Amino acid sequence: MFLIFTLEEYILKRKKEDGINELDTEKRIENTRICVNYIFEYFNNYLDSKAANEKTVLHEVKVDKYRNMVRDYDTDIQNWLISLYSSYGKHMHRNIAGFITDTYFLLYDTEAEFRALSYEVYPKISKKFSFLINQSEQVFLFIKDYHRIISFLSPHSEFYVCDSIDEWINETYKKYGVNLYKFCEEWVWSYHDNPDIWPVAHKKKSKYYDEYINIEDLKFSKRMLWDYDYKQKNNLFSLDSLYRNMPKKSFTKNRKQHFETLLLYCWLEGQDQGYWNDYLNTVLPSL
Repeated sequence: MFLIFTLEEYILKRKKEDGINELDTEKRIENTRICVNYIFEYFNNYLDSKAANEKTVLHEVKVDKYRNMVRDYDTDIQNWLISLYSSYGKHMHRNIAGFITDTYFLLYDTEAEFRALSYEVYPKISKKFSFLINQSEQVFLFIKDYHRIISFLSPHSEFYVCDSIDEWINETYKKYGVNLYKFCEEWVWSYHDNPDIWPVAHKKKSKYYDEYINIEDLKFSKRMLWDYDYKQKNNLFSLDSLYRNMPKKSFTKNRKQHFETLLLYCWLEGQDQGYWNDYLNTVLPSL
């Protein structure tokens, strides 16, 4: 049988584990946050709807596995996600992320943008998962931290577009936490799988066209019917509308050519090096 701590005992236990000195006035704000979090942990993680002694070893093993899945999140967000998983068995880091559908999410860099998105996401996610009611602030904080995680740009990232593009990518990430390479990569992946949105002049019949055209399950076969003509001279990857609707920021203004070049780089993934070199020689003066 598990020993059940009272709230006071649990806080004392956690204080000892974390080496908290409540008499250290210089860390008063930080210690306040940590101790408040202990209370949250106690009621939402340590205790569930049943007594703590009813938890099984297998349950704790599952929680530990989930803890490893969310280890990259901020500590407070981790604890929140883990407590939800322990109580309800839901992978909420995936569920909430699934409600983020803004094409330009990866270009967010302001508190106002994250807050506005949380106002949009929270009513939908709390309607589906009622246990999130009254947890709008946690959803907001999760969205911000999720952006940080998926935007991570390693200083050892192995890509080389050209000097001006690389500088644009790296400086934007350092200053704003925005990963332009990731944004273009995500757009290219999505674009690749949606030939319905390709301009007609950019679509070429693939070598599989005759083989797949009569298959009833077009959802499966449609992408196999077409190849994208990336050698077109205008509106590559529907950039006209993508750029027109893009948030106007210091790192996006007057950068349409930069975006086109980076999108093409992501599309080719090192293929057709001959065309890439010709293209780059043509656009370098404008970059």
